[in-house]
Parts: sequence; C-alpha cells; structure tokens
Amino acid sequence: MKIIVVGAGVMGRNHARVLSSLGHLAGVVDVDENAAKNIAKKYNVPWGKKISDLEFDAAVVATPTVYHYSIAKEIMERGKHVLVEKPFTHSIEEGEELIDLAKEMNVVLEVGHIERFNPIVEFFKNINEKEKLITIGAKRVSGFPTRIRDVGVVMDLGVHDIDVLRYLVDEVSGVYARGGKIKNDKYEDHASIVLNFKNGKTGYIETNWLTPKKIRKLWLTYEDKYAEGDYMGQSVEISYEKINYEEFNTYNLQIDLNIRKIALRREEPLRREHMDFIKAIEEKKKPLVSGEDGLMAVKIAQAALKSMNVGKVIEVK
Repeated sequence: MKIIVVGAGVMGRNHARVLSSLGHLAGVVDVDENAAKNIAKKYNVPWGKKISDLEFDAAVVATPTVYHYSIAKEIMERGKHVLVEKPFTHSIEEGEELIDLAKEMNVVLEVGHIERFNPIVEFFKNINEKEKLITIGAKRVSGFPTRIRDVGVVMDLGVHDIDVLRYLVDEVSGVYARGGKIKNDKYEDHASIVLNFKNGKTGYIETNWLTPKKIRKLWLTYEDKYAEGDYMGQSVEISYEKINYEEFNTYNLQIDLNIRKIALRREEPLRREHMDFIKAIEEKKKPLVSGEDGLMAVKIAQAALKSMNVGKVIEVK
C-alpha cells in the first residue's frame, strides 16, 4: 500500500519515519520544497509540492490545523483513504462535511489521536470493564512549543486527554473550564477542564504550556483501588489497602498499603496508529479513532474554550 505524508513539519517527519519502517511510505508533499526534499531524500521516496504530483492509495495529513479540511477533502475526492492529525478540523462544520464525504466516497477516515494507541490507555480500557470507576483525571503540561502557530493549548495538548477520557468513560454531556493567557498574546496557554459524563462520572484535565517539566499522566480512582498511568514511561502503578483489625479493638487499626508497579510492553503509539489505519483499509472496517471521534473531541474542546469565556458549564450535544 502506497501512503504519502502531506506536511513536512515535526509530526510529518515522524509519520514518514514510521511509514518507511513499515514499508509503506510512497512520498512526501509540502509547499516548502526544501522540507519535502530533505525527508524524501532520507527515505528514498518521491516528493512534490502538490498532492497531484504523486501516486498513492492513502495519505496522512500532518499540516497546520487550518489546512486539514481542504487537504483531506481533496484526498478523499480522489477516492483515497486519509489519516488526519489531531485536532481533526478547525470547525465543527468542516468536520461534519469530511465525515459525510468519507461515507460518500467509501474511504477510511481516521483521526490521529495518538494516545488511544498508548499501551496504558488500552490497559485502563480493560480495567474499566471490570472495576467500578469513581473519578478520572489527566495532567499534560510542558513548555511553549515553537511548532504551534494556529491553536491554543486546549486544541494542542488538552484535546489528547479529552479524547482519552471520553474513550475510557462515556460520552461527555457538559464542560466547565477556566484558563487564560500568561505568556501567549493570541491563544490560551493554560487551562483546567472539568468534564461531566452522561453516566454521572466526572473527569478533570490540567494542561498548559507554562511548565518547564514535561508531564503526561493519567490517574483513576476506583471503588477499592487507585491507579496512575505514565504516558511517556508506559507504566502503571496500582495502590490498594488491606485493613487488619481485632473485633474488640478498633483503636489500633493496621492498614497495609499495597503498591503494584506494572511495566507494560513498550510500543510506539504512532506505529500502532499506522497499523490500525492500514488494517482498517485492508479489512474495510472502522478504525479505532473515527472521524466521528475526532469531531467529538473538537466539539468538547470548543465547549471548553467557550466555557472559559463565559464562566459557565457548556452543554455538549
């Protein structure tokens, strides 16, 4: 299968690297001729300034968000499959149109919410089917990224955990968020987001571009245990307690805290994402992260931004 990468920035280079290792990279497209040439030369594939310059079966769109809609539309109108980086689109209307077009053209449309392919998310998805979840939270913070030009921290970082929490818990019914601009004049650079789920659970997300230390963590409180997941380390820590007491002596309770550390099998999420995309095309089935999933993440993120402006809970439909 021939897959091209459209966009030769940081993520485009990563997509090209993984696709090359899988034997599916068929070319690189970018309006910046030198950027496209450099990647193409490294992996010995063709390059072009336009999609029409190359032959391919599917494409990855790794451009700035504002161009996702027009490029993905052109690709699907050619009858080709497409993986669009997150955030899916700049507007809800654009996302809805792309979803309809994918159905009309009978092509696979996947959205690059890479953390769904992180082993810790798969681990917690399985745990949640057996344990009673009470609350869930995520922390995704780091310094300001020079690569981002057209979205704020909610759409850049927060959208990762918006998608993961929705995937692990349930559909989101409402959003309340606070945040603002400290070092960025144009877009918000910090946000605290509370998600209300339709099943009655609550989730919390902290995200910013202000922290010198890069943190990517997930934590879940269950009825009888507490768990933490490290996205970067791909490890999980589960804590639970055992209370020992004598029937007639409850004053001296003995509480044993047990902590179990689990090192999951390390796998590159981006590689797993591409394998899912290829499998969906070959088997003509729905990918793990559909266009509808990508659109819901955009809707929830936009609701969070609106909540920050008006100071109220915003309903998500």
